[in-house]
Order: sequence, then C-alpha cells, then structure tokens
Amino acid sequence: MIPATRDWRIVTLLRARDRAAAAALVERVRGEIAELGDGLRATATEVVVGHVAGPGERGPHEGIPESDYDVAAEVVLAERPDRATAVKALAAFVERLAPLVATEASMVAVAREKLFDDRRTRFKYLHPLVRRPHLSHDEFIESWERNVGPVVAAHHPTRVGYVALQCDDELTVAATESTGFGGGVPDGFGVEWFRSTDDMVPAFEWAVSPGSAAGGPVDEPGGLLALLGRYADLSTPTAILGIEPNPTH
Repeated sequence: MIPATRDWRIVTLLRARDRAAAAALVERVRGEIAELGDGLRATATEVVVGHVAGPGERGPHEGIPESDYDVAAEVVLAERPDRATAVKALAAFVERLAPLVATEASMVAVAREKLFDDRRTRFKYLHPLVRRPHLSHDEFIESWERNVGPVVAAHHPTRVGYVALQCDDELTVAATESTGFGGGVPDGFGVEWFRSTDDMVPAFEWAVSPGSAAGGPVDEPGGLLALLGRYADLSTPTAILGIEPNPTH
C-alpha cells in the first residue's frame, strides 16, 4: 500500500503545569487556536482533549493507555509553512498559554499527512513517535511507512481509520526551539480513530499480542508493538486520547 499525501499540520501536545490547571488550559487553547490559525493561514483547526477521569487517574477505560497530555491543538495547512512565520506564530501562541503550560513536558511538530485509511470518528487516539538512536529521521520515516503502517491499516480489528503524520525534521526542530518545549522532538505521529472507547481495548490488546504483525512486510513474531519498537523509542510519552474532538476539517 502506498499512502496518499494530503495536508500539512502543526500539532502541539500540551501538558498543564498541574492537575488543577488542566481544565483552564483546555479552555484557553479553545479560545486561542483561531488566532494561531489566522496567523498561519490555516484551512482548519482542531482541539483534542485528553480525558481525565479524576485526581491522579487518566484514561476513560481500563486497558486503554493513559493520556500523557491534557490537550492537543492542531492547525491544518494547505502547504508547507514558511519557517519564520511558523516559528513566530507558535512562539506567540505558547506565550499566551504560558501561565498554564508545563513547557518542559510539552511537544510540538510540523508534519505532513500520509493517508492509509481516512475514515474519521468521534474518538481519536494520537501517539507521537520518537525514532530509536541508531536511525536517522529519514530512515525512521521510510521504515515506519513501509513496514508498520500497512500492518495497522490492514489488520487492526476495531480501528476505523489510520493516518500517519510524518514530521518535517527542520521545521519541527525550529518549532521546538521557538516554544521552549522540552518533551522531545517527534519524528512522526500515528493517528487512529475508533467508534467508542470499548473498541479501543481489544485493539490495544491485539497490538501487543504475538502474531499481530503477521502478514506484514517484516516477520516480527512479537507482534505489532514489538515491530514498532524496532524503529521507535517506546519509553517516551506516547498518547493523547481525544474525547469528542471538534474537527473543522
């Protein structure tokens, strides 16, 4: 399968400075994202809220990985953004959020969509990926697109849609430096959609089970997660679960 290429996206994954600030951060992002989009000539914006079930508890259902971020702000662009414009807009956006954001734990990326399966629903699972040290950025992207993406797209039992966001290394590094974020520099994002949280549980159980990568380009008996672990550092924060995202695209 050769994935189709579509839009560019700027994605910020934000963690609140503490649990008490999480709700205020979500509302501030909702109020500020339009200005960010205007500054970048965006075709659409989206806010995805990480579910928080209670004090010290994250994730809406047993068996679903915890959300490592409180909110994701996404800006959709028709073309690769100009570096100076993107850096300026992102720095101003983060400055407006500054009292509420834990910059040392947040992350930003500029990425291009690769469409494996573009069906989208209410529940969105976004997981940033950081390459293993022995791989270059280009090597990671090639291995992920060729060996991992087709397995997810073809075999995920309860997943509705799957899109890969492949980061532009130059722009992502520049954006990270301009925002002062310390949560790492991602190389890509896997984006999956589900009809319900109940559908997520068997999907995640399947991903860690032996044989789930069977039939793919690479023989990995340990399963899909083990296959991904050949290329991505699985010890880094990886997930934000979107409950009722509000896409405009």
